[in-house]
Order: sequence, then structure tokens, then C-alpha cells
Amino acid sequence: MGCQPNLSDDPIPIVPFPDFVINLSAPEYQPLNINGGYKEIGSIGVRGVIVYRQDASTYRAFERNCTFRPNEACATVNVHSSSLFMIDPCCNSSFSFTNGAPTGGSASRPLRQYEITLAGTQLTITDTILN
Repeated sequence: MGCQPNLSDDPIPIVPFPDFVINLSAPEYQPLNINGGYKEIGSIGVRGVIVYRQDASTYRAFERNCTFRPNEACATVNVHSSSLFMIDPCCNSSFSFTNGAPTGGSASRPLRQYEITLAGTQLTITDTILN
């Protein structure tokens, strides 16, 4: 086993993407109009992004690429069926919606968070990494 690479602390790849604008008035984004609502966006980031509404003025954009063994094919974070936290079913790591911090499982680093801004009814997610 000593010759195999330790993938648990590999960095998450960086995949630049153009600004992604969400119109909160659009029907597909209605979940983002209530506190605790979320939407998975598959077309940006490494493995997609989970957008979460904490309150009327606070939104978060989390990379879906798990921080534990991020290069494994199954290292993709989803929202748990309870909608109370995010989880990677591959390594069983769970993450908080508050800041992406690990709350259980093997992961020791928080999920990558992207910059997100609110202007009127438009959310803009940029590839600027906050953590």
C-alpha cells in the first residue's frame, strides 16, 4: 500500500467558468426564493455547484466535488434527502450549508465556495474561490 498515491489530500481541480446568472423569477429557480431552498447547477464548477439560500440576503454556492479523494469518480456531493445538509455517498462525508464545513465522515476540509452576489432578482456566481 505504501507505493499507492494518497488521494485523500489531493487538491480539487480548478475549472474556470464564465459568470453564471440566475434569474430568481424563473420557474426553475423557485426553490431559491425560500430560506433553506437549494438548486443544483450541473454546468459550472468541477462537478457542478449547489446554490443554497440561507436567508433573503445570503446565498452560498458550493462546489459538488468532495474534498476527500476529490479525483475519485464518485466524489460528488449531493443534498441529503432531508435537505438539512450535503453528503458524498461515496465516502459518506457530510457538509454544513452554513459554510461547507465537514460535519461527519472522512473529509477534513470544507467544500469549495464560489463568490455569489445578489442584485435585485439576479444571482451571479463567479469562479472566484472564497476559501
